[in-house]
Amino acid sequence: MNLKKVILSSMLIAGLSVPALASGKNITYKELVSKLVPPNAPYTVKVTKNSELKGFKKLNVAIRNKNTGMIFHRYLWVSENKRVIIPIVLEYNNGKITRVEPKISVQQAKANIGWFNDILNSLPKKAKQSIGKGVDVYMFSDPYCPFCKRELPKLLKLAKEGKIKLHIVPFDVHGERAGKASALFLNIETNKGLKDAIGKIEGAEFSKVSEAVKNQKDMDKIYKKYKPLLDKILRIAFEHGINGTPAMIIKTGKNEGYVILGLQDISKYIKNKK
Repeated sequence: MNLKKVILSSMLIAGLSVPALASGKNITYKELVSKLVPPNAPYTVKVTKNSELKGFKKLNVAIRNKNTGMIFHRYLWVSENKRVIIPIVLEYNNGKITRVEPKISVQQAKANIGWFNDILNSLPKKAKQSIGKGVDVYMFSDPYCPFCKRELPKLLKLAKEGKIKLHIVPFDVHGERAGKASALFLNIETNKGLKDAIGKIEGAEFSKVSEAVKNQKDMDKIYKKYKPLLDKILRIAFEHGINGTPAMIIKTGKNEGYVILGLQDISKYIKNKK
């Protein structure tokens, strides 16, 4: 073994030893990895070339998140007798120590988004408005999310350029104040249109949002009206891997599309929608 390859933690290695498989050189690498991958998680296993460790095969394990379509690549090193698995190898090179990892660690694939239709069908007809033309992009947004405020202008620009059809899905993850602001957003969108709702709530400064909620005379009534819908959106989205903002769904078919979490450049997804 190359002495410049540093192996982390003998305790960690021992914890991943598989003595129960001592009799089983016949077990496949996929069956072996199944002992480590979470139940019901789709995955593939590929033996790569040029293992860093003598006497060990290097595996590229690709685990797919069924909800979001994200594919995570990780390396594992398995001894020839398949009894020892090493999860982490550090490489010393030019005075630096780095972890040996696949060049592409995360990929974004299309996912089944049939569940999202339940959310769309629950929205009032007048709260299904959009801005722009092109690929349908649904942004889950919280009125008090600073990252949403940063992402929204980029999406509005794409909509103005005719590259996307932008929809806003209120997603109140910042407590009751966000819930009230989200309810007011839906009320404004329903009565005055999406552009007005964005200008007063989703695209406005936090202080302006709070002021709009405070000055709305029938705010309690509006909140009571829309809260069951907002709770339903939260519940369904949480169940399918969306638990924060911003998040986006880019529809490429009735039940298929990309689920984008966090701040990402969506250009490549709207170009390769088919």
